[in-house]
This record gives sequence, structure tokens and C-alpha cells, in this order.
Amino acid sequence: MYSLASRGITLASTATAAARRMFTASASHGYQTRLGQYYQNTLRDDITILEYVPPKVRAEQQAVEEARMQATRENITGTPPNPNKKHKKVRLPKAKVPEVTAHNAPFVKSVTVHIRCREALQNKHHLLSALMALQVVTGARGEVIKSKSDASTWKLRKGMPIAAKVELTGDRMLEFLDKLVEVVLPRMKEYHGLRMGSGDGSGSFTLGFDPSVIGLFPEMEVVYDQFPLITGFHVNINTTAVRNPSGRLLLSGFGLPFIHARKPASETFQL
Repeated sequence: MYSLASRGITLASTATAAARRMFTASASHGYQTRLGQYYQNTLRDDITILEYVPPKVRAEQQAVEEARMQATRENITGTPPNPNKKHKKVRLPKAKVPEVTAHNAPFVKSVTVHIRCREALQNKHHLLSALMALQVVTGARGEVIKSKSDASTWKLRKGMPIAAKVELTGDRMLEFLDKLVEVVLPRMKEYHGLRMGSGDGSGSFTLGFDPSVIGLFPEMEVVYDQFPLITGFHVNINTTAVRNPSGRLLLSGFGLPFIHARKPASETFQL
């Protein structure tokens, strides 16, 4: 009798734990997204092979870069800065491109989804629609952004709420990227991809979308009519790449399209 009772208690506790795991919002231990598995199993090795540079060629590239920097320092002309006056901050030199291995291959560091709401200048309650849209699309609670200065042209005062953003990392970030690339972008009629010259020079890229695109997310289709105000949004993808080519290689591996500048037909086809 005692063994049956103890066994029943054990089964009940096991069922309770299983129910908690079923309805919990956090991911279980060892969970990995589809995009994360694809990067670990395939894309990381491909990027390592594609970005491999032989040691001799790398030494020649570094020598050319150092010679160019030295020539730039020697050919500086103009009036030297006055030490008694405040000057703008000097832009720091870019970091050197490290040798890519399987341990430091480029990866996505964070994704920021940003919505700027102009209607919030007249009524700050319009910002609630942007906050709810961000929470529906990303699954994370948004953060209100307030203005840092005054702008009399736009009737903007310091401290007024004007925008909302969400910064995603980890599995939530990869799930959002997977959804954006596999579901949203193919459903857009007139989207060809990012330009090859896009990027900030340090491996980060920004995509801008109009208000009609946010309704293409599967979560927004059900509750789209309940939003009184729909606005456009921006997606900033911050990667660990040091240069834009490495970032483009990573994002193209994830399925984000890039377009090349096409030459005129007169230059391409010659009779």
C-alpha cells in the first residue's frame, strides 16, 4: 500500500512538472531555433572557407594598408587644431580584419525593431498602437523613446515620447529573422533586396518598410483590424562582422537578398 501511494505521488508530481513545462513561456534547456541549427551545422563552416585568405596574401594586404595609412598621415595639410578650443571627436580608425576561424566567424549580435510615430506629437496615446504592434510581431515588450532636444519646426519638445523600439537577442532574434526572411519578404510584391553598397561600414545593416508590410506577419493578420493606427518600421541588424562584405556574406547565407547594380543593355549585349 505504501509503495502504491508513493508511486501515485511520484506520478502526480511528474504530471505537474510536465504541465508546467508545457505552458511555460521560456524555452526548455537545449532548445535551438532552425536558423541557429543551420548556422552551427552549415553556414559557419561555409563562411570560414569563403573568407579564408592565405598567410602570404594577408601579409601583402596588411603591408599595403599600413603604407596607405602612413602616406595619409604624412600628407595632412591645413591649419593645426587650436588646443584652447573644443573640437569634434576624432573618428577612431577601423578595427583590423581578424583571421576568420570557426570560433570567430561573423554572427548576428542583435536585431532592433524601431517604429517612429509622428502622430504621437499631437496625442501621445497613438504610441500605444506602435508598442502593441512591436509586442505582437516580436514577442517582446517595447521601450518608449523620448526626444533628446527641442525642434520648433515639428513642434517637438525635449522629453516627448515619439518612438518605440525592441532589441532582440538570442533565440527570439533568430526566430524573428527567420520569420522575416521566410514569410514576410516573399509576400512583398516590390521588394528586390538590399543594395550591395548598403551598410554602415562595420557590418550592420538597416531595412526600412512601409506600413503595409507589418500586416504580412502571421501574428498581425489575426488582429490587424483591431489597431487604430498602423505605421512603418525599421529593422537594424547588428552583426559581429568588422566589414560590410563579411556582414553581407552572413545575411545572404540566412536568405536575405542583395541586388547588384545592373549595367545598361547597350553595354551588356553587343551585336
